[in-house]
Amino acid sequence: MTPFVIPIATGLGLFAGCAEQSTEREPHVDTRPMVGDIHQAELDWAWVAAQDWWISSIDGAAPIEGTEPRIRFREHTWLEGSAGCNRFTASYIRKAESGLNINEIISTRMFCAFPEGVMQQEARLFHLLQNIDSYHAEPNRLDLITDGAVMLSCRISQDQDDEPGEPASMGSATEQDEVDDQP
Repeated sequence: MTPFVIPIATGLGLFAGCAEQSTEREPHVDTRPMVGDIHQAELDWAWVAAQDWWISSIDGAAPIEGTEPRIRFREHTWLEGSAGCNRFTASYIRKAESGLNINEIISTRMFCAFPEGVMQQEARLFHLLQNIDSYHAEPNRLDLITDGAVMLSCRISQDQDDEPGEPASMGSATEQDEVDDQP
């Protein structure tokens, strides 16, 4: 019987030694070069998706006066907006640090005769949106890019002359005076 007692006692000693060692592990830090950039891009995108973006340039030209094209990215996979006459929605996919693909644009089907050229502007806007492959965001500005060229420039405020960080104007002084004069 004695030979069996020694191995059992030795085995218990090994288990006791294991119990004293810490089972807590150090967290694994991902050191791949792009991980930090992608994490920052996720934080940046949350900010982009929280804004209403007024389209200030369509393929280098200002939108037709009297139209107010705008876009709002919703978190994850869809966006919505106005093309000047019709409202639209679409799905999008973000890729890596600044990749963006927009597809499946669905819009209302109203016809607007005025301002002149608004329907052609909408068709151009939808075409450009479907060809976007990346974006660049800065405070108060979002550029949607195709093959390295800025196709759509957007601003947070509707008034293009606002300085970054300033709110859009609330109307002319005359309009504000009329509001102040009301009982």
